[in-house]
Amino acid sequence: MNQSGEAAVLHNKTSTTSEYIFRPLEDIPVEFDAIYNAQLASWKRHDLSLGIERCAFVFYRDSVGSSTTESERARVNRHRELAPGHVFINEFDSTGKPVRLAPAHVNMHLNRAAVGICLSAIEGPMFASTEYLLAGLPVVTTPNHGGRDLYLDDEYSLTVPPDPRSIAEAVLALKERRIPRAYIRSQTLKRVERDRRRFIDLVNEIFLESGSLRRFAMPWPFRYPVMEWLPPHIAIDRSLSGTVDAFITA
Repeated sequence: MNQSGEAAVLHNKTSTTSEYIFRPLEDIPVEFDAIYNAQLASWKRHDLSLGIERCAFVFYRDSVGSSTTESERARVNRHRELAPGHVFINEFDSTGKPVRLAPAHVNMHLNRAAVGICLSAIEGPMFASTEYLLAGLPVVTTPNHGGRDLYLDDEYSLTVPPDPRSIAEAVLALKERRIPRAYIRSQTLKRVERDRRRFIDLVNEIFLESGSLRRFAMPWPFRYPVMEWLPPHIAIDRSLSGTVDAFITA
């Protein structure tokens, strides 16, 4: 867009992930080699985790119907048959829909694992990747397009081919490194805060250019930890009316 003459600044939406929610917990024992936080959709490629001996899954169903009760049940049953050490944490409600966990509960379960895994080939920046890092988990990822690598580092992440054996070996390799969780978290926060500062500087430049006296300052002044997902027609209506986002100042 810059090359086309448009004003454009890159901003990773996962920089809004709350470091107060996602953090290491000292009193939670590690029970799993890895954990995967992802909806039970085929493009998340859960089968690539089948080589991991002990793996946990936090999951949900998105609003656009990437999975169904039948496909979710089939995926859970397949893992129970082929990988007895795999545990699917969420429960299903009376309609068969996964009951989504509160963010603090997600963080608690992340702390039960040694490594976080990211297995899709194409998606956006992936909040789960940043949540793993802020909780102090090293990350195993497959090659991908979409932006989830932005906060990863060779010190505490491995990118491996999309096959179960490579992923399982990488999980064990990172587990054996015993990288302090506080270190992974602190290094990630440096990158997150850099992007937050750049975003706030951009907003302040817009205030200045528009003649407003309002200014934002660090620490991160916004209340919502993540972006708000909206149906397309509502998002379009809000954009046309000038209501672009749902950030609220603290």
